[in-house]
Amino acid sequence: MKEESAQSYNFICFTDLAYEFDFSDKKEAEKKIKRRLKYYELGEYNQERVKYIRELKNDLYSEISKTTKSKYFNKSKSNYADLADFDINGMTENYFLKYNKLDKDELRGMINFAIYLYHLR
Repeated sequence: MKEESAQSYNFICFTDLAYEFDFSDKKEAEKKIKRRLKYYELGEYNQERVKYIRELKNDLYSEISKTTKSKYFNKSKSNYADLADFDINGMTENYFLKYNKLDKDELRGMINFAIYLYHLR
């Protein structure tokens, strides 16, 4: 049975690509994306769109991996890694300048997910 979901085409692509690394099989990630797009009835697979989102994922991974050297890093008062360690609003504004084909709120969600995945885990 299909779940009711607010997932969008772009967010599905991003969440699958987020787990893709240099040593990963790109074709396998693309198969997963195709399967999920079909399941949620979000349209046909578009290689250019996936490439665009993959580029965003790579940029976010590169920036977040810098941790304290990132221009968006602002250590929170917590002793542990925290979402507040990064300036999410600043990241959203700056990344939206480059990735303006995405909805700004959706981009913010992708940035939050990337910080969770690459910094908090």
